Amino acid sequence: MINDLAAHFSSKAVRYVRRIENPKEFAKIKKAKKEINAIFSEVGEDFLIEENKLLKVSRKRIMQIQEDEDEDEESKKDGKPICNFFIIPQYRLRVFDDEQQRFKEAGLSIRVYARINWHTYKYIELDLLNETLAGIKWINPNYLDYDYYLYRGSQYPYLLRSIWLSTRLLSEDDDKVLFDDRIGWIDEFFGRTESGYFHYMKDGQIAMWKSEDDPKKTIDQMTYRAVVFLKSIKGLIDKSSLLPMSDSSRLQEGIIGWQDDSKWAIKFDIVKTHTTEEIKRSGNSFKVDSKLYAHLHKLGILEVEGEAKPRPDKKLSNGKRAFVLDKIRLEEFISEHEIYL
Repeated sequence: MINDLAAHFSSKAVRYVRRIENPKEFAKIKKAKKEINAIFSEVGEDFLIEENKLLKVSRKRIMQIQEDEDEDEESKKDGKPICNFFIIPQYRLRVFDDEQQRFKEAGLSIRVYARINWHTYKYIELDLLNETLAGIKWINPNYLDYDYYLYRGSQYPYLLRSIWLSTRLLSEDDDKVLFDDRIGWIDEFFGRTESGYFHYMKDGQIAMWKSEDDPKKTIDQMTYRAVVFLKSIKGLIDKSSLLPMSDSSRLQEGIIGWQDDSKWAIKFDIVKTHTTEEIKRSGNSFKVDSKLYAHLHKLGILEVEGEAKPRPDKKLSNGKRAFVLDKIRLEEFISEHEIYL
């Protein structure tokens, strides 16, 4: 339950982006400004971010900029500044409504940028309630700094309109979710499991939670990826056939590899193709890479070849190469962790 929603929207972070130290982020800001200006133009609004200010300009002025970026100095004067900063939205903020059992939009996470010089941006990151955004009171040093200002209070509706238009930059997945006072903000929400647990990520860990009386369950990202990956392989094994480990004959359709009493050895390209498809189908987006293979080897589930540059496709006694898995360790690992799926 969320007893005091405003308490979760009180944080303020001040940071700097320098062209030399952060060239990619510097370029990203420039790109975002261009995209926001394109949104203003698309919907026919007379706003423009230029010289790191938000301006109210004429439609003729905007069309001129689109046609000629090297306009003369006289044309640059055709614009009334609204504020000496510009805003780039980061996330939609949603809260869980315990009574209705659904998420509701509660506000926005924004970055408020000011240009210190041609090589440095300063920004303040804020999480603001919709009620706070609706009024002008947050344009003060308690939220921003003394060097941020609105030129006239009567222009605030223009600023607010520009902020909401800018949210078109965000996709539906660009959100932060607040469950309750105990859990606070989370980084990503995956949905509910079949057993009714909320499935989410916070501080780099996958977690599950059902109610106030139920203890939170957590798992690190790499272990979560491992169980998703291995579960997909086990599903493939259960519906396929394997040859005896000593058999060196060519694999036929429906046969994915070899096995003995303790190991499964699956053709490597079959593993990669199947698991990539299954990971996407399950709604996950991580890559199957050398870090995951190293983690599985450390757990004693996967056998590798070589030490300096270990290969996940090990050479078998029959001369074939395959992805070799320990049957008992794989089954135990899935049994212990599949609750997180």
